[in-house]
Amino acid sequence: MAYNQTITNAQRFLDAYARIEKILYDIIRETKYVPFSQMITRASRENLIISSRANDLRQYHELRNAIVHNRGRENEVIAEPCDSVTEDIEKIADTLEAKHDLLSIASSPVITVGRNDSIKEAYRLMRKMNTSKIPVYHNGVYAGLVTMDEIAGWALENRSEEDCIASILTERKNERVLFVKKNAPLQMIMRSYESSLKHGMTLLAILITEHGLPKEKPLGIITVADLPKLLSLV
Repeated sequence: MAYNQTITNAQRFLDAYARIEKILYDIIRETKYVPFSQMITRASRENLIISSRANDLRQYHELRNAIVHNRGRENEVIAEPCDSVTEDIEKIADTLEAKHDLLSIASSPVITVGRNDSIKEAYRLMRKMNTSKIPVYHNGVYAGLVTMDEIAGWALENRSEEDCIASILTERKNERVLFVKKNAPLQMIMRSYESSLKHGMTLLAILITEHGLPKEKPLGIITVADLPKLLSLV
């Protein structure tokens, strides 16, 4: 967010602090007064940006109290934060307010194959798209995910080039694919990865569709390879 050079660092800091405070109230869905530190604790359970910057936000809360001195009914600014601190709290506020489009992060268009397509064709498409995973659909409904590792295992067994994808589709006990609607919040994606790791699961891919349903055409796909892009937004 651009600021007029005549605005002081203290004013900029307090403006960003107020923006963050408003967002915290929205996250915890509270209308009554809640201490700032308590809001951080509660919001951290739902928002990865808040949880990752919780310590900084608590320090900025203390700094806010140091900057502003309550004198009667008026708040008097008695300190001026440095440029780096001012810019950082503004960055946190900007990041929290940003509306990220999942499809701008995801890989698209999504190339898919059918259960009866040959494994050789799936391999050709994966090489062409420079990907290690490809979704499988049957009669317009998601049927599984084929990985390059599975194709490599098939090749090592010297099986027929005419084998179809259905022959290597397996049910994975500790791996899964998540479906989300195209306007799902970024936090849902990050929390899904966190939750999978916590429960010993591997989230192979996140498929984005119109309403987050397996029977819908995939509009984009997010894999572990896209995590750097996701983390850069946090």
